This record gives sequence, C-alpha cells and structure tokens, in this order.
Amino acid sequence: MTLTKSVCKIKEFIYTLSRGINSIGVVLLMGMMLLIVVDVFLRLVCNQPIMGAYEIVQFIMMILVYLGLASTAVQKVHIGIDLMVARFSERTRAFVDSLTLLLGFGFFALVTWRNILRARVLLLENETSFLLSIPTFPFYYILAFGCGVLCLVLLVQLIETIAKVYRLFAGIWIGPMYALASVIIWIPFAVAVGWLEIEMNSLTAGIWGIMILFILMAAGMPIAFAMGLVGLAGWCYIVGVDAAFGQLETTPFGVGSEYILSVVPLFLLMGQFAFHSGLSEELYDTSYKWLGQYPGGLAMATVGGCAAFAAVSGSGVATAATMGTVALPAMKKYQYSTRLALGSLAAGGTIGILIPPSIVFILYGILTEQSIGKLFLAGLLPGVLTVIIYVITILLQVRLNPKLGPPGPATKLKEKMASLRQTRGMLALFILVMGGIYLGFFTPTEAGAVGAFGAFLLALLRKKINWKILYACLLYTGRTTAMLIIIFVGAMLFNYFLALSELPEKTVRLITDLALNRYGVLTAILLMYLLLGCVMDSGSMIILTIPIVYPIIKTFGFDPIWFGVIIVMVAEIGAITPPVGLNVFVLNAIAPEVPVSEIFRGILPFWGADMIRLTILVMIPEISLFLPNIMK
Repeated sequence: MTLTKSVCKIKEFIYTLSRGINSIGVVLLMGMMLLIVVDVFLRLVCNQPIMGAYEIVQFIMMILVYLGLASTAVQKVHIGIDLMVARFSERTRAFVDSLTLLLGFGFFALVTWRNILRARVLLLENETSFLLSIPTFPFYYILAFGCGVLCLVLLVQLIETIAKVYRLFAGIWIGPMYALASVIIWIPFAVAVGWLEIEMNSLTAGIWGIMILFILMAAGMPIAFAMGLVGLAGWCYIVGVDAAFGQLETTPFGVGSEYILSVVPLFLLMGQFAFHSGLSEELYDTSYKWLGQYPGGLAMATVGGCAAFAAVSGSGVATAATMGTVALPAMKKYQYSTRLALGSLAAGGTIGILIPPSIVFILYGILTEQSIGKLFLAGLLPGVLTVIIYVITILLQVRLNPKLGPPGPATKLKEKMASLRQTRGMLALFILVMGGIYLGFFTPTEAGAVGAFGAFLLALLRKKINWKILYACLLYTGRTTAMLIIIFVGAMLFNYFLALSELPEKTVRLITDLALNRYGVLTAILLMYLLLGCVMDSGSMIILTIPIVYPIIKTFGFDPIWFGVIIVMVAEIGAITPPVGLNVFVLNAIAPEVPVSEIFRGILPFWGADMIRLTILVMIPEISLFLPNIMK
C-alpha cells in the first residue's frame, strides 16, 4: 500500500500551510518584543506606559502558540519519550505510532470543535477584552484554526504510518491487530464517558490516570498530547462530559494567552540572538587564554565558557550544542582525550539551566507561584559552586593522567587582559537583565524583552545578523515556544483532573501518617527525579511532577526557593545520566564518530562530582538562599 500522488499533493499543501501560518506567528513575536521594550521605555522615562500593552501581548502569545503547533508537528519536535518504542522492530513501532497519532488527532479534533462553538457564542454575546475592548471571538477562531491545521498534519502522518504498517506487515492480515487495539483503546474511553459502567472512587481514577499516562508516554505519544487526553478523560469520568468539554474551551485559550508565559519566548529569543552575535566564540577564547596553558586547561575553559554563555542563553541543550561546536575542535587540535573533552562539554552544558536566566526556573516559578527573580538569584551561587567543582574534577583527572589534557601554549598577560574586553557584551546583557529585575525596573517578562532587544542590537552592531538569520532565530523560538506551551496546556488539563481525584492531597496525608523522616522523603523525591531525568527533558519533567511533589515539600517544611534549586540541579544531572541523557545525544550529533558509550564514560567523573555538589547544597541550604534573603 503506497500513497497516491493526490495524497502527496495534499500533504505538500498542508505542510506548506503549516509553515505559512507559523511565519505569521513568529513575525508577531518580533513585534511583541518591540512593544514591551517601548512600553518599558515610556514608563520609565515618560511615566506614560502603553495602554493595553498587557492585553496585546496576551493575544500575540496565543497567536504565536497556536499558529506554530502544526509546524512543530511537521518538524516532529513535540517532546516524547521513545526509550521503549526505540527498542521495537520497525513494523511494531510503526503500528504503535499509528495508534498514538490516531489518539492525538482525536484529541485536537475535539479541541478544534469546541473552540469553534465557543467562538460562535462569543460572537453572539459580543464579548470584548477588558482594557482595549477588542472582540475575543476572532482569537478563538485562530486557536481552532491552528489546532485544525495540526489535525490535518496528524492525519497526513497517520495515513503515511498506516501505509507503512501495511507495507511492513506484507502477507500478514493486520485486521485483528487493529481490532484488538481498538478494543483496548475503547474500554477506558467508554468508562470515561459513562458508556461502560465501572465503579471506582476519584482516588482510584487518579491512580489509573497516572498509569495510563505513563503507558501512552512509553508508547512514544508526545507528552503534551498524552497529558491532555488523559486529563480530558479523567474530567469526563469524575465530573461529566459537559464540564470536561468546557475545559477544552477555557484551558487552551487561558494558558496560551497567559501573560507570564510570554517570558518563555523572550528569553529563548535572547539566547538565539546571543548565539548568532558570536558571544560563544568570544567567551571560549577568553577562557582559553586564561586557562589553556595549564594541564586540562582547555576542558576548564570549556566549563567556564559554558557558565558564561549560560548567563545569556537560559538553556542547557543550547549551551551544550553551542559550546560543543566551538570547544571540541580546539581540544581535538591539542590532542585531548575524547572522554575528557566530551565529558567536560556534556557536564558544562548542564550549567545552562542553573545559572540565570533559566527557562526551567521560569517554569518552576510559574507552577509554584514563587518569585522568578528570587529563583534566579538562588541559582547564582550554586552555579558558581558547580563551575568550581567541575574544574577540580578536571584537575584531579589530569593530575592522575596528564595525557588526558596536555597543556596548550602559554598566553602573555597583556593578551589575557585584552581578552577580557570580549566579555563586555555578555556582561552588559547579564547586568541589564538581572540588574533590571533586582532593582525593580523590569518584571521578568519585561527583562526578557529588553534582553532579547539588547542581544539583537549586539548582533546587529557586529554585523552578525541578516534577514535569513533573523527569521531562523524567530522560527526556532516560535517552534520551541509552541512545544513548551502546549505541554503546559496538557499539564493543566491533567493537573485539574488530579486535583479532582484528590490524589495529591491524599498522597501528602499518607506520607505524613507514615511519620517518615523529612530527609528520607526528600531523598525518595530526588531519586524519582533522577530516574525521570534519565528519560525526560527537564522542562517536561517539572511540568508533569510539580503539582504532586510541591504539596509534599510544603508539608515537610522545605523552603520552596531552595527546593527549586535542588530540583533544577537534579534535572541537570539527569541530562547526563544514561540511558538517555539529552546533552549526551546533542554532543553525539556534533561528534558522530564517537560512540555514545564513550561519552558516558567521560561523564562518569563529573556525575560523581554532581553527587557531592548535590549533597553539599542539601546539607547547606544557605548557599542557595543567601542571595534571595538579601533581596528581601
């Protein structure tokens, strides 16, 4: 069974449409950044902010997210866990993929339908926004249109996958397989909507929901789709179909237009502009001139460069990828051990989610309603401690075996001092963003916009950016934003279901009744995060687990700011822990000739150092809390 030419033409049209509407959203992203910058300037200088800027940003965010969904699916970058399905045979994986695509298509078809209905109601009611009196119904139509195009993309991919299944199962009648799969899928759906009566209390429903969620994620279904689908089914079972479908009208729009979430694309955009301005090469060159002449100096320079670039990127993966392309050729040139070179890069890359501005801190702050500014401050000293411990780890390795990292050529003091000028751009951006937050000039969202604008000007002044690069920066930011925000949408639906099931409260009560030692509970939670970090990216892990874990932490009296630092650190460690270790595979893409197992061996000493660092920060919480307490 092969796809006909007409189907291929339809596919080409749908994919082109998805890219086209995504372009509209990302162009508006640039407008959103400029709007916030002008608003900040007018407020600080003229005491005349732009009226309704808050609402305009909300509407742009919603357009950016939902017009980018389909393109994200075309690029197949929606976050999922393929650890289990990757071990399947090609035909088994194709069969499982066809089922998850069908479920994803069904979920977003419901979202599309309900938001079309909602738009019609709002049109009749003539509902408008509070400040600017902008009619809201067009934005629900935009939401429905974006989800509808996503459905078309998923449908095309479903048809392709089914065609692949028929081709791979040639000679085998696969009808019974799909019939059995349909029954397995139908049973929980029928129970949820009340067609099949199975009595269970809300707590049991919550437990079943978590089990089904992990089954869907293990099958490779994107995390956002799986959480949304299970959350919807749980709502249907506990409070009824009408109330559940009502959530499909309020939650996607409410989350997609949440003002505080606009901080995510703005800091991502700042990191993109900073990368293209050439900061990474300059930061590494400065570190190299100061440290390269010592044994293991290039590896130490790599860690230092990673820490400096993290101060303007906010992403561990971006830090690892960026510094990897800069530092790896230099270490190869001076005959560094592959293990030490890639181990230091993988470990150094993890600093990106600890040193502010960190996207993971932002997600944690939003979910727990903690001050993002205080979280940024709390990450500074642990970030410095991380650099120190990694440098000590490198020194110990080259002390035991000097061949791992031969010293490079010496650099004169004059050249070292001159190289410090190269850090001016990074320092200016860091001081602008962090200083603006802590001195009260900007909110985190405004700081993200000002930082992105500053990084854009830096790239422009250095003639490192053109229309093509600008568009690429916007596309990457828009795609990543759509991916993250739709995870938030799915997480909110799932978390509302968990709240209805009372599972978080009863879990807290059970743990409290067991009279466990508070550090025993903390150890169990950290082990859970370490295991999850092996197979999930840090952002998805935080969004999925915090609604259950955070009440436990509060009950046992742990400081939420300190806990945020600890969780981000464990997420860091997970990024370099087998069998997945996201940073490892990023570096493997840069150095495909090096086996993944070799990279993991190079990481092992740094992993041990991470355990020491984690122990220090658990035992001495003041390291994390010193700066936030000063902020009070």
